[in-house]
Amino acid sequence: MPPEPYTYRTMDSPLITIVLPVRNRATLLPRTLRSITAQKLRPLMVIAVDNGSTDSTWEVLEKWSKDAADAGIEVTLLREEKPGAAAARNRGLKEVASPYVMFFDSDDEMLPGHTQRLAECIAANPEAQLIGFDIAERDDDGWTTLKSVNDSDLLRGHILHATFATQRYVAKTELVRNSGAWNEELLQWNDLEAGVRLLVNADSAMVFHGDAGVIVHPSEDSISAAGYAARADALEKAIEEMELTLRARGKEDYLVWTDTKRMVLGALCRREGGNAAAKRIEAKALNRHKGWKRRLKLRLAGASVRIFGRGGCAIATLLFSRRADS
Repeated sequence: MPPEPYTYRTMDSPLITIVLPVRNRATLLPRTLRSITAQKLRPLMVIAVDNGSTDSTWEVLEKWSKDAADAGIEVTLLREEKPGAAAARNRGLKEVASPYVMFFDSDDEMLPGHTQRLAECIAANPEAQLIGFDIAERDDDGWTTLKSVNDSDLLRGHILHATFATQRYVAKTELVRNSGAWNEELLQWNDLEAGVRLLVNADSAMVFHGDAGVIVHPSEDSISAAGYAARADALEKAIEEMELTLRARGKEDYLVWTDTKRMVLGALCRREGGNAAAKRIEAKALNRHKGWKRRLKLRLAGASVRIFGRGGCAIATLLFSRRADS
């Protein structure tokens, strides 16, 4: 049954389109789809892109699309055979006709008022091309933790904490397209890299805080479940791409934050026994900085993560935000 009431309207045509890439999620997918059906915003457009599923994912999508239509949601089902969520998102993006787009993952869920609250935020901030929001993470034991990044520098906050990760923002469709959409060559951290391009191209960006409208469910078959050491090369590739964007836009000052990200990645690899990868990644960060004070700060950031499993980004933000050292 559709949610009651579901008559919150912003205009005659959809304001927001949700792009949902899916691959072999027949079991988990119904939870995500139910959460979309429960949204109160109308009209609402959903573009679901099957990315080469070999299970019954397509049949689940077909059945749901009929139920969603009865609930007043317009659904388009597409297929994209090129592997990778980035390719599937780009396929969906081509079909978006609404002024705003949001991307979602097929194992997460939205709370019923999420898209309505986004529409209200858009109406209150029409100049904002990129709007981020808080999310919550729920583990297998049912514990829910609010994920909120409070950094006045949105670009720094995103580089260090993924403020604009896949399911954490709504953006002007034109901004996403003009920023280059999704890098299909990146198999890891492609949302981190895409977020950098969105931020440097946006005339106006913001993050509003409050109750989470999205619940993220970490799963064993997610692309991040393999650990950091096994994915080190692919993760480092994403950092390199971010640096190319920063240099091209004259934002070399932000390279200290990508190097902080490297030190954190190296420390996480060491915690998993990936010392060789860690040594290579850390050396690339340290060799860029000639002053011993700056190298010491980077080492302290890495040491915090290596010993405690966290805190490296906070330490770097504190140390590097003080007077610059040579």
